[in-house]
Amino acid sequence: MIATVLWERELHQRGGVSAFVVGPDCVVLHERHTRLVCLERADGAVRWDVPLGTWPRALVLAGDRVLVLPQTPNLLSCIDLRTGASLWSAPIPRWTGNLAVHSDTVVTGGWRGYTPMSGLDLADGGVRWTTPTPVTSVPTLAWAGGVLTGSGYEAVLLDPADGSDLARWRLPDPLAGPDATTFVPVDAERVVAVCEASSLVTFGIGSDGPTRRLGSYDPFGAVGYVQGSVWMLRAGRGFVAVDPADGTSTWSSVEADRRVVVEPLPYSDGVLVGDANGGIRRLGPDGLTVEGCSLSGRRLDGLAAADDGGLFFAAKGTFGSFTVSPEARRPTTSAADGGVVSIRESTPQDPEETA
Repeated sequence: MIATVLWERELHQRGGVSAFVVGPDCVVLHERHTRLVCLERADGAVRWDVPLGTWPRALVLAGDRVLVLPQTPNLLSCIDLRTGASLWSAPIPRWTGNLAVHSDTVVTGGWRGYTPMSGLDLADGGVRWTTPTPVTSVPTLAWAGGVLTGSGYEAVLLDPADGSDLARWRLPDPLAGPDATTFVPVDAERVVAVCEASSLVTFGIGSDGPTRRLGSYDPFGAVGYVQGSVWMLRAGRGFVAVDPADGTSTWSSVEADRRVVVEPLPYSDGVLVGDANGGIRRLGPDGLTVEGCSLSGRRLDGLAAADDGGLFFAAKGTFGSFTVSPEARRPTTSAADGGVVSIRESTPQDPEETA
């Protein structure tokens, strides 16, 4: 397998702290500590470059708009994805966190119980509703016709139009902390929640409504959904994946000597996994390495994939787009073949051998 970098851009900051989102034809990312930049996916050309503020707490694409919530200043900004023009900015309380967009409403607030939650009109930033007092919420998620929130032993689906409850679930375990991913959508009617003690709980709407504890697992630092399984990154070095229906293990990756970067990317019938030294492995459906390659000379912080299969990397000081392809088969000749050219398949390599 060969990795080819299509384009790359200097960030002037560590890639791991550069928030970014991938759109249908562009990438929007934070760089140079105080700038928000939109790059063309095809070649990395700059579409626009605007001042932002410091370290975004959230960055969300909503159709032809970008919503961004920086740490400072205390403004929620809506930017035209095509031109970079500011469509509106809304003042928000200090320490506002969490951001989800559903249809024509932006829901924000509730991070660590510092602020109320509010619903704003996506068109102009006007406030539609706000809670009378601060609310404690895990990171929110637009899902199943509403915005999913919660804390402690409860998960709540809010109506984005007015902030009322659409559904409420009592969980067997308390939800995990306020900063990491808490809700992992499996489909339009079912979600997996990350709870304390590294446990997973599934619940949903309609016939999938009742909550069910999937199990407790080794401590993990990241979680997501790929190729029909919920994956967990254990101690930064290896993955374990489970069936969201019953919590049974579907595959796991062998622990590597190098730190694994978040997150595994869907590729063919398996996934791609990267490590901090630029190594990339393709794992099959059983989690075993099929082949490997390397993004040479790059200290990877993260990988991302677009819905159409486009691949991207964030590294130390840079961000870029890349592809992977089968390694070319080498023509060989030998006396035994009577001088006839034959094709020899390349031997799959571990990324540590090619880094």
